[in-house]
Amino acid sequence: MTLLFNIDFIRSLNLFLILCFFILSCNTKSDDTSSTAASLLARESGADGCTVAGISNQLKAGYTNVSTTSQVVNTRLVGDTYYAIVQVKGAQIATNIVFNQVLSPNVYLSSSCPLNLDSDTRAITGTEYNLTVVGSTTTISFLKSGSYLLYLYSKSNYQTDGLTVIATGTALQSVSDSTLTDLLNGTSSTSTFKFACDNSSSTGICQNYYGLFSDCLSGGTKQTSKCTETNVVGSCKLTTSSVGTIVSVYTSPIIANTSAAQALCTSGTYQSGTTVQTP
Repeated sequence: MTLLFNIDFIRSLNLFLILCFFILSCNTKSDDTSSTAASLLARESGADGCTVAGISNQLKAGYTNVSTTSQVVNTRLVGDTYYAIVQVKGAQIATNIVFNQVLSPNVYLSSSCPLNLDSDTRAITGTEYNLTVVGSTTTISFLKSGSYLLYLYSKSNYQTDGLTVIATGTALQSVSDSTLTDLLNGTSSTSTFKFACDNSSSTGICQNYYGLFSDCLSGGTKQTSKCTETNVVGSCKLTTSSVGTIVSVYTSPIIANTSAAQALCTSGTYQSGTTVQTP
């Protein structure tokens, strides 16, 4: 009697364990399928919202392409939560995105929808952007050029509360994202460049200026074109808090070699060679 009971108990236990394993396997497969499906999604225009995929779910969020005109942020209700995507395409150094409410959006590096939470890179506070809240206004200031997706979700409807967004500061760029990856090298790479100081033909040094500058900070002659890339021996990148980035380009024969160029880079990051650093 006892033996039969033990056998039945062991069979029941085995059946239970097999059932648990099957359920877990199904869940894992579902997660993998969700991630795979997300990676295969076609790029979206935003006309019908923006797909948010990954982390075991897939939903459609409201979509807003930010511009210099104030816009109401579009939302999409899924279950009991409102979701919104704000696209910032062609942001430059010192481009600001201003919301009229206190928010903490998740910022991702992405040129267009869909947003894949499993794989898309999160932008880093202090490196790619800064977020500040003053009163009831939230401002995101970009420190690196690129395109971003801002992901918001809330139990309350942003549209009911009157959430708006507008771009200020350095103008958004209307070129393709491919040119955002190379800001100095190449004939079409003046993406976030504002102006240059000094003339490399006379001093061997030309400084490309980015950000909130209005004049040369260290004197010199203000140039209308970017620094020349002829005979470059090295470059020095200096980022100044709340101001922007200066990239100094050192050229020969006036600056004889990389050692002489590095000696001039008393602050910032020095890089030898003909490939100029980008902000």
